[in-house]
Amino acid sequence: MEANHCSLAPRSWMVKQKYVCPLTIEEWLKKMMDADPEFPPDFTEAFESQLSLSDSPSLCRPVYSKKGLEHKADLQRHLFPVSPGHLRYTPESLWKELSSQHEGLEELINKQVQLFSQGIVILSRSWAVDLNLQEKPGVICDALLIAKNSTPILYTILREQDAEGQDYCTRTAFTLKQSLVNVGGYTRKVCVRAKVLCLSPESSTEALEAAVSVMDYPASYSLAGTQHVEALLQSLVIVLLGFRSLLSDQLSCEVLNLLTAQQELFVHGLPGSGKTIMAMKIMEKIRNVFHCEAETILYVCENQPLRNFIREYFDHIQHIIIDEAQNFRTEDGDWYGKAKTITQREKDCPGILWIFLDYFQTSHLTRSGLPLLSAQYPREELTRVVRNADEIAEYIQKKMQRIIENPSVNIPHEYLAILGETKWAPGVSGSKMIIENWTVEQIVTYVADTCRFFFERGYSPKDVAVLVSTTREVGRYRYELLKALRKKRIVHLSDASDVLGDHIVLDSVRRFSGLERNIVFGIHPRTTDPAILPNILICLASRAKQHLYIFL
Repeated sequence: MEANHCSLAPRSWMVKQKYVCPLTIEEWLKKMMDADPEFPPDFTEAFESQLSLSDSPSLCRPVYSKKGLEHKADLQRHLFPVSPGHLRYTPESLWKELSSQHEGLEELINKQVQLFSQGIVILSRSWAVDLNLQEKPGVICDALLIAKNSTPILYTILREQDAEGQDYCTRTAFTLKQSLVNVGGYTRKVCVRAKVLCLSPESSTEALEAAVSVMDYPASYSLAGTQHVEALLQSLVIVLLGFRSLLSDQLSCEVLNLLTAQQELFVHGLPGSGKTIMAMKIMEKIRNVFHCEAETILYVCENQPLRNFIREYFDHIQHIIIDEAQNFRTEDGDWYGKAKTITQREKDCPGILWIFLDYFQTSHLTRSGLPLLSAQYPREELTRVVRNADEIAEYIQKKMQRIIENPSVNIPHEYLAILGETKWAPGVSGSKMIIENWTVEQIVTYVADTCRFFFERGYSPKDVAVLVSTTREVGRYRYELLKALRKKRIVHLSDASDVLGDHIVLDSVRRFSGLERNIVFGIHPRTTDPAILPNILICLASRAKQHLYIFL
């Protein structure tokens, strides 16, 4: 009997895509013995573990942050501080705005949480949106209570009674609970109770509460003390600030980076190191962490929007993300000082100002308006390039070496050392061709033939960009290129303003800066000053992920 008993497979199940499935012995052992992957030495030297698999739930992935930046505990104390004998509402600006917009809201929420003396109420216009769920019309806000001697409670406040309100609140609470465990790594017993309230004066609050009263849980699910409250909030920090690292594909495992909550940060990185992707991620995280509207975040990456921004004062802007900052100029005023002033208007709760740049892609010889390199602090460097095929990466490095040998006056010499510190991911297949002295007719015919070749092998028009030196030259080449493409029955052609569409992009190198395509054709790249031609060629070449064609 004993032998038979020992040979039985472990009785263990797992939810997979909404179905409860039994685990095999192999699956069970793998999950029980899961450990952090082995990383290369340069990774472990630069990154610090924030969440290890050895002491985390089985579905978790390892989480890392850059060494020298805030630990998850520091981030929790900064974003969600817990004070003895005090129940805090955050973000304070959103709490004040919601209370002023909706009469009776403050009284309604205060009544619900009046029995709790220590913890935090985290407000959002929609916790569902923060967790990548569908937004529900009619929801005024969601309030997440995390308090001592209580289970977490998610309150959904409706404008008027709605039969689907409880389903929305329950689904959001369930997703939050899953995220706290599977992403945030919380290991104690946890539940998030769902409770729907209605602000409409026509509805009876008491009657609604009775209809959807929250389920009772054993005492072991309550947060017994400040330490447990802070541990849960640290898991929430990882849920809100974590994003999939660009290193995940290289390391053959899922790795999450933890964004810093640093108010001002300069981010340096060579082409293909992921600056624009990180800019997109920080905007998403700003919205989720600070629970602010999209209109309060300004993303600037071109001189024209920058001029419009400086000329018109935006009272509602709180956070600013600036991309390709090396190409801004002082001729339109002190853009950096203006941005700093706007993000620091609220002394008690300053906004985020992140500036992304790469001096190797500087497209002018005038002053940029950036602080001196020594004053660009705090500073982060992205030193791993994973975006370009090997032949393209070699071409980019050669052009960078030319700049190092003869840098222009507006590139700090100290910055050039970043090239020696950067790791280029090898083994990415692709091609590069440099073709000289062709006529316009030869060029557009070759572009059309090559596009047809790639389309027959599974590529689509949205994989292709044709880049020229200036917007004026776009008009010059458009007619001839369209004529050649139509002979191959290809008619989809647009500019970079519609980059997500399924068509070939024809635009200038500068307007396409920060974007990328699998196949890029560069036609007659030139500059008014030969000193910055290598910079333009770097910017052009780095837009191509797999195949690059340059016609000189």
